[in-house]
Amino acid sequence: MNGITQECETPPCIKEGILFTRDAILVERIRRAVLHWPLEIEVRECWTGWRDVPSGARFILFDRGSVGPVELPDTSLRLILSGSGDELVTALESFLFLREPFSVAMGIEHLLHAKCRQYLSAVSSLRDTGSAYAFFISLLDRLLLPGALDVAQGNQHRASKILGISRTTFRNKMKMLEQGESSAGD
Repeated sequence: MNGITQECETPPCIKEGILFTRDAILVERIRRAVLHWPLEIEVRECWTGWRDVPSGARFILFDRGSVGPVELPDTSLRLILSGSGDELVTALESFLFLREPFSVAMGIEHLLHAKCRQYLSAVSSLRDTGSAYAFFISLLDRLLLPGALDVAQGNQHRASKILGISRTTFRNKMKMLEQGESSAGD
């Protein structure tokens, strides 16, 4: 499967879960489903039994199309999802969305971490890479300032308090954003 899976004899350290499948397309779909989550999923082509599942694995995904039926132990404290194709992807997505409300701040941090790493990896090969910091600061300003103003119902003083910056700084940053938008539209 193009270097996606590990050999069954020497499993590496598990960060969060294991997917048992021989289906490369399903592997890609699962990886896309967890792209915005702080998950590392190991993929194994063969199921050799529960003795090979590390205690660090928090959830286990079985592709019934590849692995077939698996006898589940009564003592498992892990999330076990089983299905074929769309069924398995949907079950995983449902689990991830159920998990989000319990750790929204942590979810945002992990999402930002993953996206920042993707961006930094993409620009690291460029000759002029010194703009990543400015890009992210600008992006956060474009998201946070109008968002805080909306939450504060247009009150700049309250919006600046929400963000923990002075009203003057808030007003100056908003002017810069508005100027950037008007010059982008020209």
